[in-house]
Amino acid sequence: MIRHLCLAVTIAVAAGGVSRAQELATPGAEIMQPDALETYFRAREAGQGVRVLHLGDSHIARDSFSGDLRQMMSGDMPGARGLLPPGLVYPFLQLRGVEIDASEGWTIYRARDEEASGPFGLMSARAEAAAGSSPTLSLSGFEVPADRLLVGYWRQPDGGAVQVQFDGAVQAIPTQGDEGPAFAAFAVPEAAQIIRIMPAGDGPVALLSMVLEADRPGVVLSNAGWPGATSAIMQRWDDEVLRLEIQRLDPHLIILSYGTNEGFDDELDLDAYGANFRHQIARLKRFAPNASVLITGGPDGTRLPFYADTESRDPEEWTCAPLSGAERETYAALIEAESASLLRWHEPPMLKAVLSAQREVARDEGAAHWNWREAMGGACAVHDWRLAGDPQLARPDHVHLTGEGYALSARMLMDALNGAFVAWQGDGKGQAVP
Repeated sequence: MIRHLCLAVTIAVAAGGVSRAQELATPGAEIMQPDALETYFRAREAGQGVRVLHLGDSHIARDSFSGDLRQMMSGDMPGARGLLPPGLVYPFLQLRGVEIDASEGWTIYRARDEEASGPFGLMSARAEAAAGSSPTLSLSGFEVPADRLLVGYWRQPDGGAVQVQFDGAVQAIPTQGDEGPAFAAFAVPEAAQIIRIMPAGDGPVALLSMVLEADRPGVVLSNAGWPGATSAIMQRWDDEVLRLEIQRLDPHLIILSYGTNEGFDDELDLDAYGANFRHQIARLKRFAPNASVLITGGPDGTRLPFYADTESRDPEEWTCAPLSGAERETYAALIEAESASLLRWHEPPMLKAVLSAQREVARDEGAAHWNWREAMGGACAVHDWRLAGDPQLARPDHVHLTGEGYALSARMLMDALNGAFVAWQGDGKGQAVP
């Protein structure tokens, strides 16, 4: 199993052309508190497949980091695609392993919209169709065949039926009932090339998620990220929906990759943030008591102050340097005064504190921790990744990575997981979070 995983990593690096980038990565970035990964390690050792749930923000939503990690973990045992959103829930939705399309007629409610009422689940969105309408969702382009489709919906007293069509054959289930979440399961024919989901039009329908499952052993990595999200989005997840979805996914490993948007919030209440993050970790562990939990934080990120003249000077010509202690303490005043001392790329003043708070929560809540930012090289690493040459590893915003950058990040995390797994197999002791 290890040989296949290492081979997959090697192939991914070669195919992505990221060998130049390896020089920028910090070697030996280790998993802290690796003993917390025992459930994941035991599943790997059993060789019957691993189920992973990856939560986060835009880094995870675009299914690049997660998609590469899925491929590396799978090796020669790819499983079905796993959890999917209930349609095109935000612009530019990108998924690997399956294609989703939707007709007009769906109304999308998003958890990040404070005015939108719930319920919401792991996908942080709900797709609704009004009575008398029959918009369509379609799934196609399956890289790995599925044996079963689950449609997650919200029961309601006047709910209409949901129809599922497999290359012509139609099945239907009612969504009428006492309010609450439910899954409807549909067997997927072996040769199915496209699946269509549509309301019958006899009442309103509210969809929360979809899941593609397979009966054969395999690695399933479900990613559930949302652009612009912080870990506070988990507060919007309904307990009943969360319990239903997590119990069905039954993950061996839950990875949390939040931290970027929190770190860019200069007004963040760090104490309140830490307390809420701790609560959400405990909540996930309550619904998945046997799952291992791994906290990665977000990658390195930097900014130019708003008054930097980026029209007469290319943003990539600006240097990058970490904030000094004095600059961090007086940051708001320096920004207000448009101080020349900040005319460079630099990390937001809260980013390091947010990631440190996550590490503290990991230590206290019995979760494993891997520092994505430090694995990249620490402060200003994203600037180096942007200037890495061909291929560039970071995007011009110095926040998001390119496909090659996410591939390298996935490789570094996979290397760390492999190293911790080998040590666990040999009864090695992991490094505790300091």
